[in-house]
Amino acid sequence: MRQRVTWITRRALKFADIRSVLKRRRFGGLRDEFYDRLWRDAARELGAECHDLAGLKRISLDGLATFVSHSDLMLDDLVTTRVMAHKAVTYQLLSEKGLPVPEHCVFSLDQLGRARDFLARTPGPIVVKPATGTGGGHGVTTGIRTERSLLRAALHAASFNAELLAEPMLAGNCYRLLYLDGRLLDAVRRDPPTVCGDGRSSIRALVAAQNRKRLSERPISALSPLVIDQDALHHLAAQGLDPGQTPADGERIVVKRAVNENADRENHTVTAEVHPGIVSAGAGLVTDLGVRFAGLDVIADDISAPLGASGAQFHEVNVGPGIHHHYLVADRSGATPVATRILQYLFENRQGVMRL
Repeated sequence: MRQRVTWITRRALKFADIRSVLKRRRFGGLRDEFYDRLWRDAARELGAECHDLAGLKRISLDGLATFVSHSDLMLDDLVTTRVMAHKAVTYQLLSEKGLPVPEHCVFSLDQLGRARDFLARTPGPIVVKPATGTGGGHGVTTGIRTERSLLRAALHAASFNAELLAEPMLAGNCYRLLYLDGRLLDAVRRDPPTVCGDGRSSIRALVAAQNRKRLSERPISALSPLVIDQDALHHLAAQGLDPGQTPADGERIVVKRAVNENADRENHTVTAEVHPGIVSAGAGLVTDLGVRFAGLDVIADDISAPLGASGAQFHEVNVGPGIHHHYLVADRSGATPVATRILQYLFENRQGVMRL
């Protein structure tokens, strides 16, 4: 009976979030457009052929073929993907590797007392997120300090998955390190999404204008809408703001802390800055975990410092990570052509390909 009540509660919460769901669905075509052009251009650079087949991209070269779907390659299996998608399991594996992981708490709506106890014993703010089943920052609320905020965050996260995770809010910048069979392809720093005031429009209106621009402008600047969700409301309130307020002309407002809904101007290629020790440690980690195409999320104060001095923590291991993060950057001329390098590696090393 409890499972059925939980299911009904989650469905009701999901219905309450229907506006956000519809906004994200509007960007589905934009994502398809971006990846269609990305893979066709990458195939052309290698002299390969690219065709649509069964909803996938078939890329062929010299009697070999590989299939891709957005960022999914013919490398990692479904079980590996499921294991890495579970954040608490990932923390357990990292801990078994001897790596520092944040103290955390796994709970559900009917176990909210666990999260309250965790909040009480954590000196700083915490983050609540779905433990598994989501990506793109969906369901995440940051900067939680009160039981009231905890309840709202838990309700929001539960609309995506019944199993929830609470952890301390880590200080530092967010980095994505992209590995292919243990080789670093690229690294980007991902800053939180912002809007810039014009002295007339409210924050809500600025967000709506930015989403319209994201859908219409070319070249594409983002593949997701900026949504005023629980994380945004909470972060704005912490700044003494709400969506109805009007920022001054030129004033830049950080809308939320979760970085996944940012745009190109907030992403920066930093491959040359990453300390060799961090590169090596990350390569060893994803190789030992058996993840061939991996996006390693790192939180660090200084990514150029040695691992022990940088404050770096390996946070998540993403299987089939979004390639677009490495193209949608502030300096397009300095972006790493990771799709081309991926295809070149696959064909040259006969990995993730079919012999036809």
